[in-house]
Amino acid sequence: MTQVVSNKTGRKKIVKASGENTEIKIIAKNFNDYIEVRTELKLDPKHKFNKDCHISIQPYESKGFAKPPMDMGTVGEPSDLVFNLDDISIDTLLFRIKVVDKNNIVKGFADEIRPDFSGGAGTSEGGDGSNTILPIKEDSSLKLPFAVQMEPGSKPVLLVKSKLNLKEQFKHDIKTKVFIYTSIIRQILTNYLSDKNYDDCTKKNLFLNKVLGNAGLDIELSEIPEYFNEDLTVNQEAIEWIEQTTAACIDTPVIFKGLKTNYLSLFEQKCKQQAIEEDNEN
Repeated sequence: MTQVVSNKTGRKKIVKASGENTEIKIIAKNFNDYIEVRTELKLDPKHKFNKDCHISIQPYESKGFAKPPMDMGTVGEPSDLVFNLDDISIDTLLFRIKVVDKNNIVKGFADEIRPDFSGGAGTSEGGDGSNTILPIKEDSSLKLPFAVQMEPGSKPVLLVKSKLNLKEQFKHDIKTKVFIYTSIIRQILTNYLSDKNYDDCTKKNLFLNKVLGNAGLDIELSEIPEYFNEDLTVNQEAIEWIEQTTAACIDTPVIFKGLKTNYLSLFEQKCKQQAIEEDNEN
């Protein structure tokens, strides 16, 4: 027997199918410091929404972090939007659309809408076309708070222990970001320079080029010092290069929470501010 489910609230889902039936399309381009988003909204008249119903769109991540909803006008006068997002992961970026009446009752919605990165500068998975230097993923199997996942032929990935809220802290707390970035970038550079298994790894060159670009260093990959001397001792020049490059990569101008700054300067500012607050408390 076919089961009939009654929808007593009167909600109607917005069609999310591709092709001619698509009512909401979200096109995204991934840049170095932000994601540019453009919407294309075409509500189907079959829903029979009142013209004064309000439409909103909300970016969020599958793990819970959400941006405030943004107004897209009314059903009678809808408005497509173009806006930028920062401090949000392209790997888990989703959108929801709501249509509400004057009493704030939901009349239509669509959830878990994935943006289309096909025409942008990056990909939803943070692939080679993405400017994301280090994708971040949660992992429940980690024994340490964070680690790097890397192997020849694959892009390095920052792993953070799940259920510790580290992913959100990494994106929104400058002190957590600098501590983790400093450790992980240094470790990746050391692995790439010291391990011969990465000599022919194409991902190695992509990562090094992005790090050098972020650090503002205009040098050829061939100019990077060899990690080992001829007698197999560690080359001190290579160690110093890794330290200097890591520091320069963190000390580059970025957009953090809508403001142009650099991680290292903001980190130092937060540390000094905390020291002053602790002195005042004492």
